[in-house]
Amino acid sequence: MNIEVLILHYIQEKRQKPNHADDLLDYIQNEYVNGKLSILQYRSLCQDLYLRGAKQTSPG
Repeated sequence: MNIEVLILHYIQEKRQKPNHADDLLDYIQNEYVNGKLSILQYRSLCQDLYLRGAKQTSPG
């Protein structure tokens, strides 16, 4: 999966465009936890999102 496909999945599920790379990062973290992304997909997408300015949020 690439960023463009990720954005399409996000829009389909959330019914809105992501406002920031952080929105996509939260989305893929949830998808990974729920078993919808492999570790390789997750790590690749994380790397791309960090390059696009995403910041990891602290849990809580």
